[in-house]
Amino acid sequence: MKWLIAILAVFAVAGCRTNVPEPETFSPSASSSEAEVQAAEKGWTVRHLLRGENVFVELIVPGVSFSNNGTNSHKKGQVAVYVNGKHYNTYHTAAFIVKGLDPGRHQIDIKLVDRHNRSLGYEKTFFVSIP
Repeated sequence: MKWLIAILAVFAVAGCRTNVPEPETFSPSASSSEAEVQAAEKGWTVRHLLRGENVFVELIVPGVSFSNNGTNSHKKGQVAVYVNGKHYNTYHTAAFIVKGLDPGRHQIDIKLVDRHNRSLGYEKTFFVSIP
C-alpha cells in the first residue's frame, strides 16, 4: 500500500509541472550561406540566410513598426519584396521567408512602404544563388 501511495505522489508532482517546449533552433548546415548587410545611412539592418531554396530575411528598422499595435511615435510600414524585378509578396512583419526559389542567381529587392504603398525611403538589394 505504501508503494502505491508513493507512485501516486510521484505522478501527482510530475503532473503539476508546466511543460514548456524548447525553443526551435535553426542550425545552418555547411551548404547554408549567411550575409548581413548594413544600410548605414538610414541605420537599418537587413539580414538574410539561405537554406536550400528558401531565404530567411530579418529587418531591423528603428522608428518603423510593422504591426498595427505600434506606438504613435513609429511610422507604420510594410515590406514589399521583389524577386528578379517581379513583385513576390508584401509582408507586415519584420521577419519573413522567401520560399521556393528556382536554382540559379536571384536579385531580391526589399522596399519599405507605408500602408498606402508610398515609399518610406528604405530600399536594399541583395543577391542569392540557389544551387
